[in-house]
Formats: sequence, C-alpha cells, structure tokens
Amino acid sequence: MQKLIFTLFLSLIFQLNLSAKPKTFKLLGKVLDTDSGYVLIRNLTMPLPDTVQIIKGEFKYIGNVDEVTPHVIIDKANKYQMFFAEPNDDMHMTLKQKEMQVTFIDGSKSQDIFRKLIMMQDPLQKEMELLQQSASYPNTNKDSIQAIAMRINNQRNDNFYSFLKEYGNTEVASFIVYSSISNERSIDANLADSMFSYLKDKGRTSFYGIETEKAINKLKAVTIGYMAPDFTLPDSTEKKKYTLSKFRGNYVLIDFWASWCGPCKAEIPYLKTAYEKFHAKGFEIISVSLDDKREAWMNSMRQFKMPWTQISDVKGFRSIVNDLYPIPSIPKTLLLDKTGKIIATDLRGNALDIKLEELLGK
Repeated sequence: MQKLIFTLFLSLIFQLNLSAKPKTFKLLGKVLDTDSGYVLIRNLTMPLPDTVQIIKGEFKYIGNVDEVTPHVIIDKANKYQMFFAEPNDDMHMTLKQKEMQVTFIDGSKSQDIFRKLIMMQDPLQKEMELLQQSASYPNTNKDSIQAIAMRINNQRNDNFYSFLKEYGNTEVASFIVYSSISNERSIDANLADSMFSYLKDKGRTSFYGIETEKAINKLKAVTIGYMAPDFTLPDSTEKKKYTLSKFRGNYVLIDFWASWCGPCKAEIPYLKTAYEKFHAKGFEIISVSLDDKREAWMNSMRQFKMPWTQISDVKGFRSIVNDLYPIPSIPKTLLLDKTGKIIATDLRGNALDIKLEELLGK
C-alpha cells in the first residue's frame, strides 16, 4: 500500500513538472539598415542582457517572463529603446539600428498601453526641446519662455496622472511610477505616496509594484514626519546588540558615518558638545558606522573617544541599514522625537545644538 502511494506521488510530481512549462514570449525583428551584427536585449528585472545575432537583416529572440515585464533593446553604443512583453506574446519589431529607432512594434497588449503614454508625452517633449533651443537666442523674452515651459510641464503632469487613473491596475503603470520615483530626485515621500495611490491590483502586486512600495518606504525613512524604521546592530565587540526602538522615550540622533569620511569626523566635536549638554535631559546618539574594515572603525573610536552608542555590521554600504534607509552619501543624520518619528535631518555644526535647545531648553 505504501509503495502504491509513493508511486502515485511520483506520478503526480511528474505530471506537474510536465505542466509547469516556462512562460515565454517571442520577438521577431527586422533590421532595415544592416544585414549582420548583433543587438542586446535585457529584461529589466535581470542584471545582464542577452546577445542576439542579426542574420540577413533579421533576428529572433525568445524571452522568459512570469508577468508583464519591461525590456530594452540596446546597440553597441548603448543607445536603447524600451518595450514591454508578457507570457505568450508573439511580437514583431522593425528597427533602424544605426539610430536605434523602433519604427514598428506589435503583438503585445502591454506595449500598446505603454504606447498610449508615449503618444501623449512625445509631442510635449519635442515642444520642450524646441523651447530650450529658442531660449538660447538673443533678445529672447525669458518670462514668456518660462510661462510656456510651465504650461508644458503642467500638461505633462496632467497626462501622467490621467494615464495612471486609467491604467493604474497594470504592470506598465507600476513600472512608470517606479521609474519616476527612482530617477527624479525632486520627488519626496508625500508625492511618491500620491502616485502610488493610483496603483491597483496588478499595479501593486507585480514585481515593480512591490519595488515601488519598497522605494517609497525608503524615502519615508529619511523624511520628516515619518517613523524611522527599526533595526538592530552589534557593537564593536559583537557581543552586545542595540535596537533603535529601545531608545524611545528620548530624543535620538542617528548618525550614519565612517572612519574614512572627513566631513563625518569634522562633525564629531559638535556631536560631543551636544551630547555633553543634553544627554542628561534625555538626548541619545546612535552612531552607525558604514565602515567595511573593523580595525579602521575601532581605531577611529579610540581616537575620537565618542561616549555614545557605536554600532555596525561592518559591511560598508551593504549594511542592513542600507536596505531600510537611502544613504547615497555620508554624513547623514536623522533626529527622532520620543516616539521614533523623524523631526529633523542633516543638522550640521551648531544647528543640532540650536534644535535641541528648542526641544529640551538651554
């Protein structure tokens, strides 16, 4: 009886394996201006591109995808064009390789959705380029140029949100929002949250929907008014660990620094002054080192004799805190209130002392 059950189990597994076919799409390309060579095609959720040979002015590519996924086709000079593909798509593309210009593409509903946004924004982009050229002409009315530029930008924003309102339930929309948040430094956490609110269903559950939410959470992690994400790291002995949330009930400065960072070390005297003046009143400092060499970190601690909490996993910018906080450069400081909410950022020099006087008195 046990042998029969085991045989049936193996049979079921075999049938499942047969039915679990890889999800693929097919792209047939025609190149108008060359008969041979190659192009690169990269799935943007993957780190490396595939090389695709051009033979007699044509190429064929079969890609693996689990859902609607953005791709780029790239030439030798790293010029590229983007397209979207999903499982079972049978796509056709016509390409001018020297200009890296896709003159025709079909066979993908997701690409058709993406094209609608491009068709709305492309004329405005060309108008802006012409406007920028005219701005360099002598005797140009700058007020007039600025007014036109504002109108174009307002129209682009209207188009963008109109697109999100109609297609926020698609993977295409989630990628567009993710790209906007990742590439535009002027977008803050509140604006990013507003954009994310338009995403629904697959727009949120897709790969880029999930990545968008992660990116927004990282923006919030360094934005005034939001809670600082909790984390736990060891001290230099690796025998004791400290958790950020355990410091609640005090005003806390999180200080991201490293021994090799000159501007970080220049701030230490100011941190010492603030700590000596306000520690007894309920002020704490947690210095999180982004060193990747333990000895360098420990030497700096011995040199500067900082009397507050010093922690690190000694992984540099691969530290676990970099998964929670966007820290492109240091020094980076966050001042938290007694509940763990961020109330100030990057208080350099005497600015920290002044802020603490407001909170705790002289």
